[in-house]
Amino acid sequence: MATLTAESAPIASRQRLLWLGVIIALIVGLPFLAKPFHIDDTVVLAIARNVTHDPLRPFAGSINWFGDPRPIFEETTNPPLVSYYLAPVVARFGFAEVPLHVAMLLFLLILALATAALSRRFAHASAWPVLFVMLSPAVVVSNNVMRDVPLAALSAAAAALFVIGVDRRSWPLAVAGSLVAGMALLTKYSGAALLPVLALYAILQRRGRYAFSLAAALALLGLWSLDTQLVHGRVHLAYLMAERRGDLEWSDRFYSGLVVIGACLFLLPALVVHVVRRRRFWLLGGAAAAAGLVFVGARMHYQGPVGWQYGLWLTTGAALTFVVIVPALASAPRGVSRGRPDAADTLFLALWAGGILLFTVFFVMFQAVRHIIPAIVPLAILGTRLLVQDEGSRWRHALLGVLLAAQAVVAFAVGAADYEYAATYRDFARQARDRLIGPGREVWFAGNWGWQRYALSAGFTLIAEHGRLPRPGDLVIIPDRVHKGPLPQGLNLIEIEHKTYQGRVPIHTMDGSVGVSFYATSGDSVPYAFTRERALETLRVFRVASIATLRSAYSAEAASAAKAGSEAPSLRSTSQRPRS
Repeated sequence: MATLTAESAPIASRQRLLWLGVIIALIVGLPFLAKPFHIDDTVVLAIARNVTHDPLRPFAGSINWFGDPRPIFEETTNPPLVSYYLAPVVARFGFAEVPLHVAMLLFLLILALATAALSRRFAHASAWPVLFVMLSPAVVVSNNVMRDVPLAALSAAAAALFVIGVDRRSWPLAVAGSLVAGMALLTKYSGAALLPVLALYAILQRRGRYAFSLAAALALLGLWSLDTQLVHGRVHLAYLMAERRGDLEWSDRFYSGLVVIGACLFLLPALVVHVVRRRRFWLLGGAAAAAGLVFVGARMHYQGPVGWQYGLWLTTGAALTFVVIVPALASAPRGVSRGRPDAADTLFLALWAGGILLFTVFFVMFQAVRHIIPAIVPLAILGTRLLVQDEGSRWRHALLGVLLAAQAVVAFAVGAADYEYAATYRDFARQARDRLIGPGREVWFAGNWGWQRYALSAGFTLIAEHGRLPRPGDLVIIPDRVHKGPLPQGLNLIEIEHKTYQGRVPIHTMDGSVGVSFYATSGDSVPYAFTRERALETLRVFRVASIATLRSAYSAEAASAAKAGSEAPSLRSTSQRPRS
């Protein structure tokens, strides 16, 4: 393969690729401008509101995410760059969905244009990487105000700027790439996985001195760490590393990561045809063996059969990862030692994708589609890089077109299903606001995610495991499927009504009853599931009959503890704090 540079493609072709990036970003983002706030949107917006009050204290105050209020500093696991970006929008428009999603369009544009720039450098300016990245379910469904698409966008932009800077021997461009990498770090700490790969690129190109420009990224992280030390008395990143949340095994995150790849990138059939045409049957056999081994390993790990959708995505993800990454890691080092630039490029892309996957396996609390989004970019580019070796072959464009169409249909269908699910909480909070709140009666609720944002906006009070309790006659709203922390014991609740929302799209993105979790894929769950179950969520309204049972039980326990000479116990729930 000839050595590629950012200027390899004709100017007209490069301009068309950039326009394609703009158009496809708008196609992906515009249908979801009114999407309800969802999952961790609530945390991002709470921090943005803090920024509007005091820009120097984004982590001020507390948030009830797991059953009791805790300091935001301790509860959030990421830096506040996206919240700072959204703060002016919150100050001007409040918590309005459309303006905030319009602001988030910028990151879709950055992701598309950065992928286009990387395609010019590594894949003959092919449009396929841009299309497969932007029309991936991982990107389309993630049209939220969370930090995941921004991280992928800033990471891709940092890689593009740094690579071009090293290629052109331009310190300003290399430093610019490093600063954008630092912005990725201040979006999510997992952005750190990119830095050693960028340093390696400079070394592979025999221009290792440019790796020193990455000090700019570390400087941004250092400034943020200094801020948290001065304001909170602790470095936020150091606090998170010391706490080491979560107790999932690395193998759980490994299998789930392969499931996410298989469900979000439909390149495998084209790669199989490419391998067969090249008569690389050893590679085909290796991919089949890898798929079989991980399938058997997953069944042994989870001690039983797994669902057909889980098995499909798991084996597809394993085979795709093997075909794209393993040969590069096996053969590229020899090519690098012989001075082959194409081998250095292949090794860089493979280590970029593989590094992110390994980071999610060993350094995150749980696996999720959102954690894998940054790896979709190098995987798509590396896969396309292999396929363009069949230049002039008609089968390639035809098959890739079919696969892209299938991926896009699935992506928008899953996106529509996720939109429907998120809308249940917004709809119920709005229609229940005037109907349930009455004189002398307070309405309480349990649960977080987007439901918490809408329930608080409706004037409902978030119930805590410890603290002020509802009074007899108050109402408590408890959704079935939203994530809930422990509830107080002893409340005598009588259900007085419920509402079940039915979905029109036969796909679920968050439903433990059918083993699906797009935003926290662990165990043998899948990111999305095709299902006949149309019920999205049931929200139940309870009336508090009395709390006498709670009061008397606590008093008796306190008296017993006093006799024993121990401290009085606190109110407890039988529920456990979620492990993730």
